[in-house]
Amino acid sequence: MIRIRHIAPLCLLMMMGVGFAPLQADQLVTDLSEHQIAIRSNFTGTQILLFGAVEANTPGERALDRDIIVVVTGPSHAVRVRRKEAVAGIWINHDSVTFPRVPGYYAIASTRPLEVTLTPEVLSAQKIGIENADIGTASASSIDGKQEILAPATEETFWKALVRNKRREGLFINDPGGVTFLGQTLFRATVDIPANVPVGLYTAKVYLVRGGEVIDAISSPLYIDKRGLERFLYRVAHADPLLYGLIAVFAAGFAGWLASAVMRRN
Repeated sequence: MIRIRHIAPLCLLMMMGVGFAPLQADQLVTDLSEHQIAIRSNFTGTQILLFGAVEANTPGERALDRDIIVVVTGPSHAVRVRRKEAVAGIWINHDSVTFPRVPGYYAIASTRPLEVTLTPEVLSAQKIGIENADIGTASASSIDGKQEILAPATEETFWKALVRNKRREGLFINDPGGVTFLGQTLFRATVDIPANVPVGLYTAKVYLVRGGEVIDAISSPLYIDKRGLERFLYRVAHADPLLYGLIAVFAAGFAGWLASAVMRRN
């Protein structure tokens, strides 16, 4: 026979176990409308649709008090930024700064502006925003090719010029309010892909924010590649420049011969 004094501690432990059981955090479920984009000769840009839902830790709880941030980044490569100066009345390239890992494409969309969603410290820690991207250690050189050490303010001037040019080209995008909730938990975002977008592997990362903290994040791959004749020429140009040059010379010669033949016939 089980005594009551033995049952009481067991009940107390069960109650404590239930009381201190960790709550399941909110989670994201996301996907892209397409995971591969083909670039052909008639490619003028496109859009990708990112959609998802917030699985709240409490059934039936509204997710509208959360924020969603979507970041789509393209392949990184080294970029050199030059500064022109007037020398004897002629504008020539002067100092230059090379940033080793600059995203070829960077688009960010959010339910609200980032500055009201997360603190600068959290944005920096999560590397959200082009100003917080990991671009490596920049190197500077003078007009004669000698390495220089630039002041942080001067280096920032070069970086801002690069970002300004990328935004003008449509390759750096910031769209506060670009993510919208369709109901209590469903959300969607549309991201523009310009015609001059670089090819390669992209990453679409979605952040779930609540109370000024990132509580979940999920990534999806996106691949952009050339197709058809454009893919062949692109690969030849990078793998065998000599063959690409011969093809270009032959194509130019054939086009000239064809134009001459048409003119003689007319």
